[in-house]
Amino acid sequence: MDRRKRILAAAAALFVALFAARLAWELTRDRTAPVPFGGFGAGELAQSYSPPQERRNFASAKIAVDQAPSGAQVVEQKYERVSQIESRTEHWDSDVAAVKLAIDGAKALVQRENSYGLPGSRVLSLSLGVIPEAFDPTVETLKAIGELRSANVVKTDRTSDFRALEARRLSLEKTRDGLARLRDSGASLADRIDLETRILEIEGQIQELGVSLGDFSELNSFCTVHFTLRETPPGASGSRILGAVLSALGWTVLVYLGLGVCILAILGAATLALRLADRLKDGRDRRS
Repeated sequence: MDRRKRILAAAAALFVALFAARLAWELTRDRTAPVPFGGFGAGELAQSYSPPQERRNFASAKIAVDQAPSGAQVVEQKYERVSQIESRTEHWDSDVAAVKLAIDGAKALVQRENSYGLPGSRVLSLSLGVIPEAFDPTVETLKAIGELRSANVVKTDRTSDFRALEARRLSLEKTRDGLARLRDSGASLADRIDLETRILEIEGQIQELGVSLGDFSELNSFCTVHFTLRETPPGASGSRILGAVLSALGWTVLVYLGLGVCILAILGAATLALRLADRLKDGRDRRS
């Protein structure tokens, strides 16, 4: 009897542990992220959102590097700095106004704006170009709007990319100048036409590289802030907790039943194996 009680207590403890772990995950997970294992009982459609391709901002910084024995040298670094912030709010109008004040205060450039949804479930998604000096204050200001859900800042060195673009442009310019000197070489008309076509192609590539290099210019020095604000209706927290409880309960029951079936299958297979082993042993004893 004591053994049966211990087994039941262990089974109950396992159920409670599974339920508590799933409930904690339901309450803390991103509601817009895909749900693993089907998210039983979630009562909502999982969505994954990837922002469209947009302009990338680059910034410049002069860094003093001590290179003995030549002494300190000033190195110009090209870098990309991006922050992604996501918040939710029950006070949509006032928080959207606060976002616009933050943008105006930082003199940020709105490079992408996407606003959609009906009252109660509206979403505002912005991509901002911010001068490097205003990047940190702007990030902190936006993080204070609404209820912060996630925030990160990533800085990536792009100096090698900039130098590669410059080297390619110089190489194309030398090729263009060399081809241009062949115009008066007395070639045939067909060869001159092919030469002019090749020069025009190189000119187009040089112009494209010029646009890319222009993004690295100090005059276009910006950092990027991606900000998303999602509206949650008042009282949604209570329904969210109830939904999380139901989802966690349904998931736990399924997993628990699955574990039970697996354990029974293993026990059944072990019992069958033992019986077969006993029969083989009895057969050998009879023959002997």
